[in-house]
Amino acid sequence: MRLAFVVFAATLSFGLAACPPNEPPAPPPSPPNPVYSPPDGGAVTPIVQAPTIDAAPAARAPGASCTTAADCDSGICEGEGCDAPGRCADKRRMCTMDLIDMCGCDGQTFQSSSSCPGRRFAHRGACTPTNQGPPPPPANQKKHAGEACLAGDDCDSGLCEGEGCGADAPGRCADVAKKCTRDRRPFCGCDNQTFMTSGTCPGRRYAHKGKC
Repeated sequence: MRLAFVVFAATLSFGLAACPPNEPPAPPPSPPNPVYSPPDGGAVTPIVQAPTIDAAPAARAPGASCTTAADCDSGICEGEGCDAPGRCADKRRMCTMDLIDMCGCDGQTFQSSSSCPGRRFAHRGACTPTNQGPPPPPANQKKHAGEACLAGDDCDSGLCEGEGCGADAPGRCADVAKKCTRDRRPFCGCDNQTFMTSGTCPGRRYAHKGKC
């Protein structure tokens, strides 16, 4: 009886050793990624990534080229010449204490240190006027006796007189209370018409003394 039990146990152990363990089946291998091919067999055009656009450059440091104050970290763009760029200047630079005239790029004269103009300018020295005649008076502002004029409307007295008809030979505002001689002499007016008036008070601008 004991021998039969030993034989049964040995047979059972051999059978268990011969059976493989109960493991789950391995998943099937994944298929390779498909590669797109055009239907006509042509070449595949690669996708090119668009370049990254950099942000606008920051303001520039002292010494850099500039055209306006906004181009500079310091807010100062200076230098002689309105057609050529200026240079950014340092706010902490040393400047001479003198004041000289400079002609700005806007045609207006300004004063600044000779070593630190503080802006771009056309040239050193005051701007030169482009016209030779007197500037027109400001609106609603009349000129007083003795001041240059082109017409009676320029003067508070309503009288602009003197020899010369062009803008390059302006007359002078006359005082209505001035004393005049009582003689009557011919004058050739700027309208090429002869008129008669006091020899010392023509009362208007004229081309020359005497008849036209």
